[in-house]
Amino acid sequence: MPPSAKRPRSKFKVDLSGHGGRYEDVVDDMKASRKNDEDIESDEDDDDDDDLNNVGHSGDDNEDSEEEETADSKRLRMAREYLDKLEAQESSSEGESDSDNGASDDDEDGVPVDKVGKRIAKERLRKSGLLQSRIADSVLEGIQSMQSSIADSSQGKSAEACAKLWINAKYVTYLRGHDLTPTCVSLSQQGTKAFSGAKDGSVIMWNVQDGTKTTILPAIKDQYAANLTDRNEREILAIATSDDDRYLAIGGRDNCVRIFDTRTLGKSTSSPLTTMEGHKKPVTALAFRSRSLDLYSGSEDRCIRRYDLNAM
Repeated sequence: MPPSAKRPRSKFKVDLSGHGGRYEDVVDDMKASRKNDEDIESDEDDDDDDDLNNVGHSGDDNEDSEEEETADSKRLRMAREYLDKLEAQESSSEGESDSDNGASDDDEDGVPVDKVGKRIAKERLRKSGLLQSRIADSVLEGIQSMQSSIADSSQGKSAEACAKLWINAKYVTYLRGHDLTPTCVSLSQQGTKAFSGAKDGSVIMWNVQDGTKTTILPAIKDQYAANLTDRNEREILAIATSDDDRYLAIGGRDNCVRIFDTRTLGKSTSSPLTTMEGHKKPVTALAFRSRSLDLYSGSEDRCIRRYDLNAM
């Protein structure tokens, strides 16, 4: 019973015969009885509070278990959605080729091919830069189709006359701009720009679509090439572009590797971002690792060096 509640008053008669006729003894017994009633009610209230607390804790435990189960279910659902997405992409990319070639989903032994597993393995190799693509067959088909289109006109003609046929058919384009013979060419990843280096130490950036010269980098003249009197010693032997088409690496007979920013080529400040030394003989080969800024250089000194352009 709440403390604020009042007991209802009732009329009763007191029998003094059992207490020796003393009124004080009756009053003491009534007080003791009332105290015992209050103690019993308090114990019941405590038990009720404990039950409520236990119910609350058990509810929290149930909620935690439900949250954990929900997180696991969410991870499982996301994994299934990712696999379904890979399967859809794989089927859309290979559906037409399979239908045209009459290929099935089984290998030679009749075992089903795991296309999703192949796709995941391919992505892993691509991210690590170890993916190899076979494109020679597709390039060969294009060349053979071009040859067949001018085969009748090229019979019995000299090599120079055949070259003119290729040019007139717009299969080949001649671009002129270097003073001396070009020695290396690199195509951007987007295929819109081409870079060429020559024996005169110049580098030209070409617009592939219309064949115009968009930027000309004159013969390199800096502290590393100032003492070179022979023009051939300024010869550019290797050139490479990064996958993001931002950096251009140039190597030559001066034993150095120069890094340029393609966004600033042809402007007032077309000086290299950095010049890397280390080779003892001319640099003859340059290559960027796929999907990274790791640059590798080869030289006539039989050494291969690695450069991390992220550290520039």
